[in-house]
Amino acid sequence: MRHFSAIALVALLTLSSAACRWGGRQPEPKPQPQPPKSTDYNAPLPAGALALSEIPIEQLPAVAFDPSSRRALRSGIANSLAWLATPSADKAYAQPVAGISKDKVIAGLKLLDELIANAADETALNAAIKTRFRAYMSVGCDQRGTVLFTGYYTPIFAASTTPGGEYRYPLYRKPKDLIPATTQDAIALQRLPDGSSRPYPARAEILASAQMRGEELVWLSNPVETYIVEVQGSARLRLPTGDILEVGYDGTNGHPYHGIMLDLVNEGKIARSELNLASLRRYFAAHPDELPQYTARNPRFIFFTKTTGGPFGCLGHKVPVTTDVSMAADKSIFPPAAAVVTALNGGAATLHLDQDAGGGIRAAGRCDLYMGVGEAAEQRAGAQFAEGRLYYLVARD
Repeated sequence: MRHFSAIALVALLTLSSAACRWGGRQPEPKPQPQPPKSTDYNAPLPAGALALSEIPIEQLPAVAFDPSSRRALRSGIANSLAWLATPSADKAYAQPVAGISKDKVIAGLKLLDELIANAADETALNAAIKTRFRAYMSVGCDQRGTVLFTGYYTPIFAASTTPGGEYRYPLYRKPKDLIPATTQDAIALQRLPDGSSRPYPARAEILASAQMRGEELVWLSNPVETYIVEVQGSARLRLPTGDILEVGYDGTNGHPYHGIMLDLVNEGKIARSELNLASLRRYFAAHPDELPQYTARNPRFIFFTKTTGGPFGCLGHKVPVTTDVSMAADKSIFPPAAAVVTALNGGAATLHLDQDAGGGIRAAGRCDLYMGVGEAAEQRAGAQFAEGRLYYLVARD
């Protein structure tokens, strides 16, 4: 969904950026300790270096496997395999990614699906993984494997398809003058009336002009929530009729993401110890006039479209993300759709699938975990902020 993670949402708001198993309310997790603030998790790879390095399979941590998650994992694997059969996957894997080919990814997913379907318990699954897979670890931000794991989610907010009353803050559809960028780090172009083009304007210029008039897709009642939808890249919107309207990412102006939460911390508006979404909401509720000046610092602007059956990841509008299964990583350096083991410091290692991307997830030291939909997911995402290790699984020859 090309979210901007990017603490999950807070880390999204600070470090990164916009893509389920719809369960009941989850218990609120314990806050994670914050990694040292001096660490540059977005450090680029050295020239010519790969993001993954093979390790002895014995070093792969044992994964926690609850048989009740079997269906969600297998559904996610089916989604990855469906995308890998498309021309988009052929293009993404025109050359091996981090030394891993598309065929290797497909073989690994099919094998993992078989193991999950037949594993009696956690012990049996781990024994099979150790004998039938090879493991590749992310070099991380420091060439020693350090990865920051944050989380993201799909919010549910009130909205209206017509403006009026409290509904005054729009999300916008993709404008007709947008020429999408051809690479993830390039700025999109704006087609001008005379047929020429220029770099697409940044957020401040877009909002200061009238160029988006008529491109409103839906109106929300809270400007902070409008910005959160941009950060997350998707939303479920509850209309006055009671109907739910799904919206998802449909493009960007291509400008780099700038997180406003870190600005608030650095300027003494919010204490670093209160680095969470609730603090952001409280601050701008008390200082609503300051919101435009802060959001204008983020030059990136996200456009939306109506969707059904989502939210969707970056593998296409037919590949939904799955709660506690899908994750976002840099698709330019990691093999898309592949099977992954995430091992957070102080927590159990778990199986995930690399099915999404983020405007701020652009390095070997960053990974974003999809937490689901709604308030409970927001709480979980807002508490996910921990270092760990990231491993990709490839079937043995």
